[in-house]
Amino acid sequence: MTAPPASPTAALASRRAALAAFSALGVVVALARPSPVEASSAGVALLLGRATGRVVGSGDYRWEASRGAALDALFGRRVLFLAGAAKDAPRDLFRARVRVTPEGRVLEVVDARNLTATDLGDDHALVLLGDKAAYATYAFGQEQSVSYLDLAGEGPQNLATHAADRVMSAVTNYQQTGSFAGIGRVDLTLELPTPRLGLALDEGGLRVSLADGASARSARLDGATREVVPEAEGVHAQAVQHLPKRPIFWAVDTVRAMPEIGPAPIAWLEERAFYARDQARRLSFKVGGGAEGSELAKAAPPPPKLLDAAEAGEGGAGFPPADIPSIWKNPQEGEGAWVVPTQAWLKRFPSFPGVPGQATAPSMFYRTFVRSDEERPYAKVLLVAMDMRQLDLGMEGGMEDPKPAVGPPGAGRIPREKAVFGRVAAAFNGGFKTEHGSYGMMVRRRVLLPPQPGAAAVVLLKDGRVGMGSWGNTTKVSGLAGIDDGDILSFRQNLDPLLDGDKVNPTGRSLWGFTLPGTSMQTERSGICVTPAGHMLYAWGDDVSANTLGKAMKMAGCVYGMHLDMNPHHTGLVFTNITEIKGKAYKTELLTNQMEISPDRFIEFSPKDFFYMMVSDPTPPPLEGARPWAPEAGTQPAPAWHPGVWSTRTALGVEVSLVSFGRATYRIRGGKREPSGASGEALHELGEADAKRALFALTLGTSPEKRPWGLATDGRVVHSPHAAAPTAAASGEGCVFLVAREDGALAIQLARELPADLAHHDYAELPLLADEGRAVGDRPARAALGIASGNVYIARASAAGRGPVEALVALGCERVVQLERGVAEPVSWHRSGTSAPPHASYDATTLYAVAKPLAPRGFRFLPTSPVPPPTKR
Repeated sequence: MTAPPASPTAALASRRAALAAFSALGVVVALARPSPVEASSAGVALLLGRATGRVVGSGDYRWEASRGAALDALFGRRVLFLAGAAKDAPRDLFRARVRVTPEGRVLEVVDARNLTATDLGDDHALVLLGDKAAYATYAFGQEQSVSYLDLAGEGPQNLATHAADRVMSAVTNYQQTGSFAGIGRVDLTLELPTPRLGLALDEGGLRVSLADGASARSARLDGATREVVPEAEGVHAQAVQHLPKRPIFWAVDTVRAMPEIGPAPIAWLEERAFYARDQARRLSFKVGGGAEGSELAKAAPPPPKLLDAAEAGEGGAGFPPADIPSIWKNPQEGEGAWVVPTQAWLKRFPSFPGVPGQATAPSMFYRTFVRSDEERPYAKVLLVAMDMRQLDLGMEGGMEDPKPAVGPPGAGRIPREKAVFGRVAAAFNGGFKTEHGSYGMMVRRRVLLPPQPGAAAVVLLKDGRVGMGSWGNTTKVSGLAGIDDGDILSFRQNLDPLLDGDKVNPTGRSLWGFTLPGTSMQTERSGICVTPAGHMLYAWGDDVSANTLGKAMKMAGCVYGMHLDMNPHHTGLVFTNITEIKGKAYKTELLTNQMEISPDRFIEFSPKDFFYMMVSDPTPPPLEGARPWAPEAGTQPAPAWHPGVWSTRTALGVEVSLVSFGRATYRIRGGKREPSGASGEALHELGEADAKRALFALTLGTSPEKRPWGLATDGRVVHSPHAAAPTAAASGEGCVFLVAREDGALAIQLARELPADLAHHDYAELPLLADEGRAVGDRPARAALGIASGNVYIARASAAGRGPVEALVALGCERVVQLERGVAEPVSWHRSGTSAPPHASYDATTLYAVAKPLAPRGFRFLPTSPVPPPTKR
């Protein structure tokens, strides 16, 4: 006989009884544990501090929503809190579960997890609303970033789709956050760090108030779209994605992260596996008869001689490189011979109509292979030469590595700006994981990890040049010879140098990766190096040691080389042509199908850092309201396929014509009407060699007879700075000078900035029209000159006015000078290759531009502080 259904009242009573029993059980368990701590802010903070071995302030924790009295007592209520190693030390964000009695008193902390672990950044301003939280990170005297957290879980930010991937990600989430669902995270990076900010959560998202002195601005993150709406200048949102991994790599990373095990046992297993594989390959090669005919040449061939950048000209600037002689008596087909990659869609340098003698640029990439291991004739190192006249280098941090010491990790993908991804032609892997050396990285002036003294480094400067060398004995972003600290835009370090000069492994390092002492296992390795001519090479092999890789770099003629990442699934170079990222409108192809990385790894999501190569754009920056820049009529500096002189026009009250020179050296010569000085007359003419390469002559006017303005030619001071010049009232410094330095570079300098030794320098004193990017006074001008981002801009108007200075300031020129030396007279502009070529001399003082061939932008740098001696490894 079936029992009748329980009435609703009875069912409700039953549920209440069960809940009461469960609560009673929780209370019993709770009372069996340690005595409750005082239910005060100080008491809770003390308990959290004891659990983590850190200091927690009484106002530095936020309770998450209760899951019910029974669950809070039995399993604990979650809490977010900030904790530092000492009272005033930088804090990290933690998450823990705190067991709480039904009366609200705290019992103990269980399962505390460090969510950020940013040693140099102070996490602060923690706010929480429902299941959303946010905090800011402060470092180096500025607010660096803001992070928005979804405590309910990652949701769509977890890219795992298969059941196995979901299980693995759940385990990883629990290991990192204490929750199988994980924590969704959006990082807001600040291109322009601010001294202070405020955070406010609401139901729709997060509002960030930014304050800098008297100015204030704000940004809002939409919690649903995870985007900054509306877009705020200098604030970028990046949703942190959870990437699926291959089971073997997930298992390795998971075990490594366990404090009871760590990386050493994993390294031991890897070492044994790679050793066994190497022995098997050597035996197979020998048994298969491959050793026959694999004899070394009698004498090792010398590395090919490459042109120095100073010799760069129409002859090719050392590109493509010279073919590489084999160390083997019987070279393989194609060994050491540079060839163009076969992809028909590979990006090419654009052609510009209207350039006299227009030519087609060579391929930006050439490839070959060498066999540099004397014991393994079958081991190949693939080399890709990259033309650093045509290519710009960029770098990006991975979504997992490097683990930053300040703020959020890198974006892990090629930037989404069309001006960047539309130019990307190739991308390749970066360096080691943070746990394998904590080698430094900075991306667009945001330090992810501070530099390691003495480590090999790739340095990107704001003018686009790329340097390679060993860091000095400092952990600061400074101390590189010939490089101003403020010029460093990005850098990446890894290990000791692989090649320095003509020496492979100059420090005698034995550990090239997390391997056993005294070994250098045969595995997949990659590296990057620079030639004396300033070009860069990427090197990769699937069965090589570090020394084998360094020898290949030396054979290719490099002067400095750096080891990048190693092991399968970590290394590779991908040729890329991106039309649009949305909808995957792009083409990608690996350098070789032996590489095991995904071809779209660097476009979509990369867990580790990487480099990308972009087609250089020689066009000057656009000027609002002006015509598009076009190659300027007349002679262009070599090579013919890369214009160095551009022109445009705009209307600013009157028509203003603008010319940009990005590749020239400059000289100033005195006019024939310039009054003589104490040291005699100024030089009037260029030297014969410079005269043959003159691009233009621009007159600067003439000094008054009675009160001559400052002038020097080739180090001879004709007139000392004129303290009473009209520039005094404008600059507050007394004098402003257009300076052509000994190396031919042009600068606008104040009197106190002039070099003490004027040997071979030229200067001409001129009125100042703008300083610090702002117009000074209201002096009208018909012609003016400014300098910005390595380009020299000349603006000429149809009538005197403010048009020239307004145009130059809009182009980013910090200082602008008027082309008039006291006596008002028309400005003469003579251009080579036109019907009005430059004259050998003029009545007025004249600025000459001399053609400078396009030089590759790679170079070798040296540290100003001594490199620390290598430690025994």
